[in-house]
Parts: sequence; structure tokens; C-alpha cells
Amino acid sequence: MGVDFDRMRRERRESLTRSLRAADADGIVLLSPSNHEYVGVRRPCTDAMRVYYEPTLVALTTDGEIHLWTPYPDGAPPGVTPDHVHREIDVEVDAGARLLEDELVEAFGQRPRLAIDEIPGGLVDRLGSDARIAWMDGAVVTQPARLRKTRDEVACLTRAQRINEEAILDVRNALRPGVRQTELSALFLRRAFEKGATSSCVDPIWNLTPLDRAHQTPTLNGDVGFPVASDDRFLREGDLILCDTGLVWEGYHSDYGATWLCSDAPRPSPGLRDCYRRYRDLMECVYETLRPGCSAADVTRAVMQLEPSFGLDHFYLAHGVGCDAAESPFLGTDRRLEDDDDVEIVAGMTMVFEPVVWEDGIGGFRSEELVVVTETGCERLSNHDYAPFDEGSPW
Repeated sequence: MGVDFDRMRRERRESLTRSLRAADADGIVLLSPSNHEYVGVRRPCTDAMRVYYEPTLVALTTDGEIHLWTPYPDGAPPGVTPDHVHREIDVEVDAGARLLEDELVEAFGQRPRLAIDEIPGGLVDRLGSDARIAWMDGAVVTQPARLRKTRDEVACLTRAQRINEEAILDVRNALRPGVRQTELSALFLRRAFEKGATSSCVDPIWNLTPLDRAHQTPTLNGDVGFPVASDDRFLREGDLILCDTGLVWEGYHSDYGATWLCSDAPRPSPGLRDCYRRYRDLMECVYETLRPGCSAADVTRAVMQLEPSFGLDHFYLAHGVGCDAAESPFLGTDRRLEDDDDVEIVAGMTMVFEPVVWEDGIGGFRSEELVVVTETGCERLSNHDYAPFDEGSPW
């Protein structure tokens, strides 16, 4: 499936402006990098400034016009005129916040009603009823707009996922006793960028997982430790590996997860194979239940009929994916299940399902499945196998 980038940028901006009008807002100010990506604003992948403050700001009007304040003017999307591209503003300090207000009032008029996706430090004390700008929560604009993916967005996600899965093959073929986790990361990243990845959004995880909780690194909730950062330790015969990688292509995030055994001839125990079969049953249940018109809670309840405990305490059944590695909707979280009755599943949603089936003393199985909701059901976008747990796998 090809990608028409001009059409994708246009349709994303139209989605945001519809959401702006529905929220009765005059415009929106965006500080989040993923929202910048959504409106077509690019930034160098080596930019680490977000650790300290956000140097790029975007303002979008209800007519679809973009104003950009940035240290990287080359990142402006096509069609943005030079007079709408300005020098960056340090909005973490009071002087910068005042300057931003001046420029927004000039662009939008007196006392505009503007949404904002993050509150920088310089604006915290300028949000009262007498403020020059009537601010509102930007999530009521961005979340509805980004929830349904267009055909071009789905194509970008699919391409990102293929790059991830193809790069993983080098890693899986190199997984043997005596290899270091850092060697696996080097193999993965080299192959990923050779295949065209834009950046890596997840430091590759090759999670060494004891078969019981008593022998793992202590965690705050007492559950299985995941994810644990990779280092230069040697992997050993029989190590249970829960892996997780994330790559970006043209602003869209992939998500790969699988369960492996480190061995020259991997043979899962009967108990681990049973965990795998129960995982597959859960995912079949998801595919049968997930469709437009149902609620997030409907899917979670169906899964709970098979496995009341379907994941780790600090994870969830599923999360959305797009210009962020994890975005709305979220299913099977630690919220009350009744709250998810109000989250309607609609066509165009893309999400990653990652249940875990665990038996203490045996271990468990975890994988990740990228799916898109269609008009009549859902479609799996992931294309990886389940070796060595699937007895029919060639690996």
C-alpha cells in the first residue's frame, strides 16, 4: 500500500480543524512532538531539548493555517509561508510566555479561546480568569482528531511494523548462548536503519525473565519485572527472553514484542507451551470481539472470561499507536472497568494488544499484535510468527 503524503497531511489537518470547531476553540497551541508530527512539523531526530523544555511551538487556526516557532525552520511543512515561521520562544520563563501571548493575540485577535496540549512553566501563573487568552485543555481537540487513522496513516504504520519485524530476524537468528544483549541491540539497530527506519523510539529490550517471581529483581508491585534495561551481560542456555522494540518510519511508531528461549535448540516446556496456547486463545477472542460499536470494556470483559488476570499489574491489555508509541485508546488498564464502557471502538482505530499469560514457577508468554479496526471487524497488521512456541514454525 503506497502513501500519499500530501493527502495525509491535508486529511490530518482537516481532522484537527473539525475537532477545533467542535470544541468551540479559535485554535490550538501544540508543544508535544507527536502532535507536531501530526500537523506535519518535523524536527531533527537528535534533538534532546525535550529533556529540559520544548523549544518548538505550533499554533493551528480553524482555517488550517499554521504558525511555527522553532529553532529548526527547515522542519516547516509544505505550504507554510515564511512570515508564519518565527524564532523559537523560551516559554518556560515569564518573559517568553509574555512574548508568546503577544504573538498569539496578534495572530488570533483579542482574548482568543485557545486549546493547548501541554502547559509550559512560564504559563502556569498566567491561566486565571483575567488572562489575555482563554486557555482550554488541548486533549479535547487532539484525541478525537487522532483517534481514527486514515488509509495513509495505516500504510505508514504497516511499513514501520514491517521494518521492525524484518530487522528482528537478524536478532532472532543470532540468539544463542554466549551472545550479549548489547550485541543483539547493535544487530537490530543496524538492520533497522538499513531498512529505512527514521529513528528508534524504544531502547531495544531483551528482558531476562526468571520463571518465578521469587528469583527476579524486586519490583514495587511484586509482579514480573518488565521491562528491564538491556546491558552487556551474556545470555545463557534456557534464558526466557521477553523482547520489545519500537521503530519510527515517517513519524509513525511500530511496536514488536515476542517471547523467546535462548538455546541452540529451543524447546519450550509443556507449561510454557500451555501459556502460549492460552495467549493465542485470548487473541482469537479479541479478534472475534473487536469491531465498531462495541466498547473498550466489552473487549476486556470478553478476555477476562478466559483469563481473569491477562497481564502484568503495571501494563494493560492494549494501547493505541500512531504518532505516539502509546496513545488513546487504552484497554484493560487499572481504571475501573465501568469507565471503559464510555470508550466506543470506531473504524480507523489502530492499537497494539499485549496480554501476558503467566504461571509462577513455569514462566509465561507475551507477544504484541498490531491491529486496525475496520468497518466490519478488525485486521491484524503484524506479520510475525511465534517461534519457537508454534510447533509449525520453521525456526
